Amino acid sequence: MEQSLVEKKVLVANERLSVAQEQLDAAIQAYDANRPDIEAMKEASERLREARVCIDNIQQHIEATAEVVPSMRGCPACGKSIRAQATLCGHCWTKVNPQRA
Repeated sequence: MEQSLVEKKVLVANERLSVAQEQLDAAIQAYDANRPDIEAMKEASERLREARVCIDNIQQHIEATAEVVPSMRGCPACGKSIRAQATLCGHCWTKVNPQRA
């Protein structure tokens, strides 16, 4: 996933959370000692659920697109298996550049 797409999704999630927080704050302020504004609280609760779903979707996208960095690789000279971060092949002693994440 492109960085800008992730940033947009995070922005949308933050906006939804802000709206939900404002609605919940309004519901709390409108609270009557005898009866709370149930409808306002239900609306705020729904907005919070939507924000949570959006954040969960972002997390799933991040996990799905995360690159797995291999711990081993083939030596470019002899092809034997060496550690990805190795700077020297233990089989043919060729100097190699380490792979980084």
